[in-house]
Amino acid sequence: MAPFDANKLTRLMTASGVDLLLASTRHNIRYLTGGYYFHFVAQATRAGQSQYLPFVGLPRGRAEDAFYVGRVGERGQIEAEHLWIRDRMETPGGTLPPIEQVVQTVGRLGLDGSTIAVEMPFLPADAFLALRRGLPKANLVDATPILDELRAIKTAEEIARLRRVHDRVAEAIQAGFAAGRRGLTTAEIAGEVRREMARRDVTFLFAFTCAGPGTLRAPSSVRWEPGQVLHIDAGGEEGDYLADICRMGCFGKPSPLAQKLYTACLSVQGQVEQAIRPGLPCGELHTIGERGAASGGDGFHGRFVAHGIGMVSHEAPDVSANSSRLLEPGMVLSIETEFIHRDVGHVKIEDTVAVTNTGCEGLGELGREWQ
Repeated sequence: MAPFDANKLTRLMTASGVDLLLASTRHNIRYLTGGYYFHFVAQATRAGQSQYLPFVGLPRGRAEDAFYVGRVGERGQIEAEHLWIRDRMETPGGTLPPIEQVVQTVGRLGLDGSTIAVEMPFLPADAFLALRRGLPKANLVDATPILDELRAIKTAEEIARLRRVHDRVAEAIQAGFAAGRRGLTTAEIAGEVRREMARRDVTFLFAFTCAGPGTLRAPSSVRWEPGQVLHIDAGGEEGDYLADICRMGCFGKPSPLAQKLYTACLSVQGQVEQAIRPGLPCGELHTIGERGAASGGDGFHGRFVAHGIGMVSHEAPDVSANSSRLLEPGMVLSIETEFIHRDVGHVKIEDTVAVTNTGCEGLGELGREWQ
């Protein structure tokens, strides 16, 4: 059986007038297969003058006709992981052989003149052109909104995975602060966070490290000195499930102004978390955060941002001023508040929460106090 909500996918494809969906990105391949992705290229798809390009094909309402196109050498892993898709094909490497196989399979399924959704922002240009040449009667549209909406509501298993990766990233951030000493550069601190993620089997994505009173967030030769605040805003992934959180530390005791701004961050985050519940319009949640950030720092205006997170940062739901989308149980949000002051630096807290039936629960809450 398909490891995703096949009925929901059928409804989404029907509403969009799509007859066949072709997924090709690592995160969506993993989502639609239940976790499978060829291990050899899991971290780097480039090879020679081209790249690895697999496809999962899903005809609308016909799960039994789903197909997978990979490359030579995958069969053993596919069989070991019991891929639910029965129709599996291997091709040589590169982007064009898989497209040739897709074209043949689409014709065999009688869908060569149908509306086919592909991941437009991620599909290589040569592959798109070859697909258009091979299926001249097909109407090619973007699959990204369909797949984004399909992943919007997380299962209990997905939330457990997100909780685990957030916990581990939070631990890595805390270890980064603990390694702090006089004169350590923000690049060295970012390196410590990266090593701590590796120790926890988390793939490092990034670490913004900003030592006050400056505002440079890129890891650099800037040194963290006594009396200065530091924020570590780090991201990691485990099986394509992402964590993105920010915590604050100070070398020694924070100044009264730094403490005031930090308290304001926590206050805004608290207001937003208390407001989160099923049925709340995302636009209203955005307004609550913006109002808090605009008045939360004793006259120092801040900024509030919220977005969905799961296998993609800034995935559904859209939490913007004009969004009428209602929150639902199973949605996962990143919420972040920041205040920037020339005498203090960049004060920021970013949390991740999962919407529950009655409110929300935090993921990776370790280290929200001053480090």
